[in-house]
Amino acid sequence: MNSATIATLPRRFFHGWVALFRHLLPPTTYFFVAFNLIVFTTNLLAHNYWFNLSSFLLASTTALVVGKVVLVVDHVRIIDKFRGAPLIQPILYKTIFYSVVVLVARFLENLVDVAFEAHSLEQIYQMMLNDFTWHRFVAVQVWIFVCFLIYVTASELNALVGDGQLRRLFFHHRSSEYGLTRRQHIRALTEISRLARDTPRERLLDPTSPQGSRLAELIDRLRRRNA
Repeated sequence: MNSATIATLPRRFFHGWVALFRHLLPPTTYFFVAFNLIVFTTNLLAHNYWFNLSSFLLASTTALVVGKVVLVVDHVRIIDKFRGAPLIQPILYKTIFYSVVVLVARFLENLVDVAFEAHSLEQIYQMMLNDFTWHRFVAVQVWIFVCFLIYVTASELNALVGDGQLRRLFFHHRSSEYGLTRRQHIRALTEISRLARDTPRERLLDPTSPQGSRLAELIDRLRRRNA
């Protein structure tokens, strides 16, 4: 191994951790806010108090577990099984896949906690059967499924219209700056995606073909700004 390769190892290590953190941050932040919002409203409605530290820590820990699960599962090839299918199929598939993996992870985590307190397999079984709060476990899992459904739907829409486009439309896009309204902007992006998918490359890049002419028109409309 030469000196140049050794010198680049820390940089690769740093960039790898940055990429890992950037992948982990969005789902963890989303589920942190979602779970704590659910806990907050539940405390107000059922217990009549504003804040409970143990509930906050439980919700935050669960969000971290879910974020790690998303990070791991996104690197499994089977997660993209329905790529190219109608949008409802990858959304439901990924939602169920994520939810099942989190279900198994949560169950094993609780099983390990019980195993540390028990002294035999029979005692573990009795504690899981009698002392474990299954109704709370199921209720949390239902909310995890709902939150995953929202998260995956937003992710798939973002991938469909172009990575980062939803963020721009929500936080940066101003209709007055473009010749298109938000609805026309999304429709133009969707039509470009459809043209790229259904049209051969040579025909799409040929400005004399109907598809090439339409592509150029859509791109000009997206780039056009009011004077």
